[in-house]
Amino acid sequence: MNMEEIEYQYKNSYTGIFSLNYFIQGLNTSMFVTVVPIYILSTFGTIDQAAIAFMLSILLIPATIKLIYGILTDKFAFKKFGRRKPWIIFSSSFSGIIWFIVPFIMPSTSAGAITLFTISGFFISIGMFMSDTATDGFILDSCPKEKLGRVQGFCWGLRAIGIIAGGPAILLILVYLPIELLFTTLGILMIVFSLFTLLIPIVQHDKEIAIIPNLKLIFKRSENWKVFSFSFFSSIGGGVVAAFVSLYILIQAGFVSPEGASLSSLDDISLYEPQAFISFLISLGIFAGAIIGGLVADKKSRRTALFLSVGLTASSLVLLLLPVSVPILLFFAFFVGLANGWGFASFTAIAAEYSQQYPDFDSSYYSICVSFVNFGTVIGFIFTGIMFSTVTRTITDIRVIYGIIFISMAISYIIILIPLLLMDRQQYEFKLTGS
Repeated sequence: MNMEEIEYQYKNSYTGIFSLNYFIQGLNTSMFVTVVPIYILSTFGTIDQAAIAFMLSILLIPATIKLIYGILTDKFAFKKFGRRKPWIIFSSSFSGIIWFIVPFIMPSTSAGAITLFTISGFFISIGMFMSDTATDGFILDSCPKEKLGRVQGFCWGLRAIGIIAGGPAILLILVYLPIELLFTTLGILMIVFSLFTLLIPIVQHDKEIAIIPNLKLIFKRSENWKVFSFSFFSSIGGGVVAAFVSLYILIQAGFVSPEGASLSSLDDISLYEPQAFISFLISLGIFAGAIIGGLVADKKSRRTALFLSVGLTASSLVLLLLPVSVPILLFFAFFVGLANGWGFASFTAIAAEYSQQYPDFDSSYYSICVSFVNFGTVIGFIFTGIMFSTVTRTITDIRVIYGIIFISMAISYIIILIPLLLMDRQQYEFKLTGS
């Protein structure tokens, strides 16, 4: 450990600043996934599901180039402000300004509104994912290894709350406030929260960064491909479970008919209160799991935390399939969220510690891991869509249908143990190396 690392004192308040920025990123995602479709439906009385799906796919494009953001934030610094803060502040402010503009140019038709949100959302997403990547890098620069699990877990837990519970909370607020005011408020918060990072001292990094040699070094190491495989399998089931648990419980509770039930059912405003409550319970579980999982990863070991997350995930999905009352199902929903948050905190602790092996290129390395996570999520949704299409042709029992889906997702997550056991434990367990 060099003198620079010894002199840098990481404070808990820094975690608070980072987590606020992650939370606002989650709210941005929730605005487009949950709030915008229902706003358009309630305002114009009609909504084109295909156009919404196209909009959301466009909004995901900036997430596919996180490596480019990572390289930019690793390579280019700005004098006394370092190589992270300017990217966080400028990109978040850019997105915040767009939220300011949107209320003043709102079209008078449903098709026009979708077009506006598609175009503005694309640029907001660029700023959001750039800020996200720079924030990841800032944490990797400043946070000691023995706190990585807790810090990453807490930050990701708040982002998950913003994504899952943010939409329901915003829609409840819309009963009393105009949505234009919420757009403006979101823009203000994006700018203000990003400015808080000025309060965190930077880790000086004056070394010239060579992009191509670093990329070659990363992709040539077989150990890193084990990490990337680990990243891929960590997320195949996570997104699917988060998307379908609410629908499954609504069906079991009798709010939604099994015939023709789909994710578009959740756009029905009449279902909003029960959906919001389920989302709230899952979010609480995610936050609690992220905290506990990060604590176990730091205090006990990364591997122990990951093994426990596998057990929690498999058992929570099986519990959902039991023929129990709705209140118990709601508790199981909380348990599913707990397992999800625990698993991601364990993953981020491992990925972050590997990233710190490349101090010149840590943000880029971590963004590669996240890219594999996103790819795994996409494959998970494709695989689930194929299974739903195949299974529903011959099976009508909703518990059997979801049983096949949930158990398949549990198995896909258990596979994560293969690359984990192949990985060199000394490279992700700081306690084994004493550094």
